[in-house]
Amino acid sequence: MGQQDPADVRFQEMQQTSAPPTPTRVRYWVLAAACILALIAYIHRVGFATAGTYFKEDLGLTDSDWGDVMAAFLIAYGAFEVPWGLLGDWLGARSLLTIMALGWSILTAAIPLVAFQQSRPVLGLALTPFWFLLTLRFLFGVFQAGIFPAISRMMADWMPIEERGTSQGLVWTLSRVGGAVAPFVIGGVTAFLHSWQWCLVVVSGLGLVWCAIFYPWFRNKPAEMRQVNDAERLLIERGRAPQQAGHGDVPWKALFTSLSVWSLCLLYGFGGFSATFFITLLPRYLRDHRHLSEMQAQWVSGMPLACGIIACLGGGALSDWIIRRTGNRTWGRRLSGMVGHVCAGLFLLETIWVHNVWALGFFFAATFFCNDLGMGPAWAACADIGERYAGTVGGAMNMVGNLMAAAGSLMAGRLFHAGHTRLVFVIFACSFWVASVCWMGVDATKSLSSRRP
Repeated sequence: MGQQDPADVRFQEMQQTSAPPTPTRVRYWVLAAACILALIAYIHRVGFATAGTYFKEDLGLTDSDWGDVMAAFLIAYGAFEVPWGLLGDWLGARSLLTIMALGWSILTAAIPLVAFQQSRPVLGLALTPFWFLLTLRFLFGVFQAGIFPAISRMMADWMPIEERGTSQGLVWTLSRVGGAVAPFVIGGVTAFLHSWQWCLVVVSGLGLVWCAIFYPWFRNKPAEMRQVNDAERLLIERGRAPQQAGHGDVPWKALFTSLSVWSLCLLYGFGGFSATFFITLLPRYLRDHRHLSEMQAQWVSGMPLACGIIACLGGGALSDWIIRRTGNRTWGRRLSGMVGHVCAGLFLLETIWVHNVWALGFFFAATFFCNDLGMGPAWAACADIGERYAGTVGGAMNMVGNLMAAAGSLMAGRLFHAGHTRLVFVIFACSFWVASVCWMGVDATKSLSSRRP
């Protein structure tokens, strides 16, 4: 029998005293800060596309130009996942999240400067509106790339094992809310101020205010924050692998030879390959291939994201509930993601034979709902497996997810153009099913720290 974890022993001794101290709830304020940042990040991310409807034609940008600007974000976002994750594991979430939020907020506020690129050079350089926006969007992707790996590290440091799935699900729920409300926020503020330029400046202030509150208050570890009592600290620490002082070197051999890490990356990649369709190409597909009206297309394309709000939180909560009920962390993390991806493929395949508009909306919404059931468990597994290297593991997983998502979008665009619309959904369904199989390789009980020589 293995040696019992010291934090478990101390927590049990504390519980057996006549009047055990009540754990403080600082960890929930930390979770709230992460959720608010995810909300702001998606308002800024999706808000740019909404603001573009006000200035794209005025700046003389073609659809091809706009596509290149959007691609610049995806390329930077995918490429800088692991570097930010490594930096997060070294610096901690406090400094990293502040640096990133400041960077992307300033870049959002700088977008209105594009209006000056038509008439005058900057620093003697003939910077056209297209290249100015392309540069800003690339840099925006650089700064946003590390947010979820850093939050994964934060959740690993601050949340008990049995609460990580719910916490990560809630973070992703708020990100979905941010994406859903962004068009209304940008449109409403623009209408109120009669200026898209001032709208972006005002909206960028959300990130600056968050930084001004977060950085002076937050600390990387519960032990570093005086508001956290011993009962809460032991509650957070129990059940974990022993932690060494300092950040330590990343155990690259353990990471590259870990079946769980590879499985996480692949399941997130194959899931993203299909799921990104709902964010990038679904509206155009509904108009050009299903010939829906503008109002119908808006409702059908909006329903999946609305269902994703529920699924992100529900999938994470279900994962934690299974762990509490069974004590089996491996299947607690696997089950909702596995079943979700199987069902997502079945629902998506069903859309091929559906012609009724609302039935089509139901099956698309059900597909996205089932996919998002795995979001919370996947990121919770990053924290379980990575622990002190959770940022690196999360960065690797998100990098593969974004790169395969870009491949899925390119594949779908070309097949749609060639008239092979049904084949697109057959391939997407099969990709969901491959993702389901990959869940079998995820073992949340085997952390990288425990595999170090």
